[in-house]
Formats: sequence, C-alpha cells, structure tokens
Amino acid sequence: MLKVATNPSFIARYFQSFNWNEILHNLTNIVIDIVLISIFFLILKSIGKRVINHLFKNYARRERGIPANRLKTLHSLSVNSYMYILVFFWIYSVLTFIGVPIGTLLAGAGLFSVAIGLGAQGLASDIINGFFILFEKQISIGDYVTIGEVTGTVSEIGLRTTKIRGNNDSLNYIPNRLITNICNMSKERMKADIDIRVNPDTPITQVINVMKEVNAKYIPQTEGIIDEPDILGTVDMGDGTIAVKEFIPTTDEARFDVQFKFLQLYLEAITAAGIKLPNNKVIADISK
Repeated sequence: MLKVATNPSFIARYFQSFNWNEILHNLTNIVIDIVLISIFFLILKSIGKRVINHLFKNYARRERGIPANRLKTLHSLSVNSYMYILVFFWIYSVLTFIGVPIGTLLAGAGLFSVAIGLGAQGLASDIINGFFILFEKQISIGDYVTIGEVTGTVSEIGLRTTKIRGNNDSLNYIPNRLITNICNMSKERMKADIDIRVNPDTPITQVINVMKEVNAKYIPQTEGIIDEPDILGTVDMGDGTIAVKEFIPTTDEARFDVQFKFLQLYLEAITAAGIKLPNNKVIADISK
C-alpha cells in the first residue's frame, strides 16, 4: 500500500509557527486603544468647540464695535485651526498604537525631506497667504468677492482653503496660495450708482435741481448714507443715449435700501415736475 505523506508543507509550517492567541490578543488591544483614543478626541472636539464658541460670544459682548463679519472670520479660523491640531495628534496616536515608529522614521529620513514628501511646501504657502489675507483684512465671511474666475459670497476662511458660495449656489474651494487677486465688493464704503436716462430735449438743469431738492429733504433722515451725494451731470451711456448720473456714498449694509428709495423718490419728483423721461430707460446699479 502507498503511504500518504503527512509532513506539512512549508507554508503550513509557517502559519503554524504563529501564536494566533497572542496575535488576536494584541490586535484586540490595538482596536480597543484606537476606539478609546478616538472617543477621547471626539470629546476634546466637542469641548474645544464649545469653549471657542463661549470665548467668542463673550468677546462679542465686550467688543461691540468689531464688525460681525470679522468676528465670524476669526471664529471660523479658530475652529479650523483647532480641528487641524486634533486631527494631527489623533493620526499620530493611532500610528503609535499600531506600532509605526514615527520618531524613528522622521529621524532616519530627515524631517525636511519627509515634510517635502507630504506636500508641506504647498501647505506652508496656503497658511502664510491665508495669514496675510486675514491680517490685512482683505476679505471676511459674508463679503461678496471675485477671486479669479469665481464670484460669490465668502462662506469660510480656513488655514488651507477659502470657500466661496458662487452665484449659482455652487461651493468653490480655493487654495489660499492661489489667491493672488481679490476684488472685494463688500467693503464699508460703497456707492449707489444711479443713472436716470433722459431725452436729448430734456431740461437737464431742471432734472438736477429736482434731484438736489430730493436729496436736501430725505438724505438727513436716511440711515446708511456716509457722505454727500455727487451728481456728475449728463454722461454718455455708450448706446446712443444719455443719462444723469449720481453717486451716493453708503455703507455696505444700506446700499440697496438707499438705491431703491432714492431711485423711486427721483422718479416721483421728476414726474411730478412735469418732466418726461424715456420709457423703460431707467437704470440703477451698485458699484464700489
């Protein structure tokens, strides 16, 4: 009779050499440690955000003069920075529990080369550029801006990216290092730019006098106007028509109210004075 070979193969002997009980025990301990440390960092996240929110609420009550948009920007940046720090230490803790020798890797490979390999150059550029954007108060949360080809409202300013909610409701993530030109249309001083188109035979001087009468009566009782209006006179609109142009300096918050109010007042007063204007040729706009 033929004898069946009973000697285990090399692979079988290799797996039999493992102490599976010890491996399972160590793996269970690692999983438990990761779960516990994750819970711990989640608690730190919740506590830290509450502390930051509480500090900023107290600061807002003490410093009532600080703009709300500026306060939101600093609050967002603080939360963002705190989250980055937590994530960094969580990853470091998890790798340590797994047994990855972080310190040895950094010492052996060199901190600089590892940092370059992880893309720290781009990260450093993002952080530095973001710092100058905030330090120089170029933009704040809630500002209406144009950055590159994106136009919309600033929804968040972080250490690495700035988020812009576009006019089509899209959320655009722009790395801070790519922000080289900012057109901020929400600074404190704005101008309600009002164009009232007129006919060639319209008595321009009478129209201007009517507008001055409206200004003298209503500007003192209108909030948000920060300087005297500037009536430029007639201007060529570029399409064969002319208009009487006026700038009214306003705050950012009041510019739309001022625009609508005075446009209506001008039209009513000009019509009441018996002056005929072209049909469908009245334009009001907002510009910086």
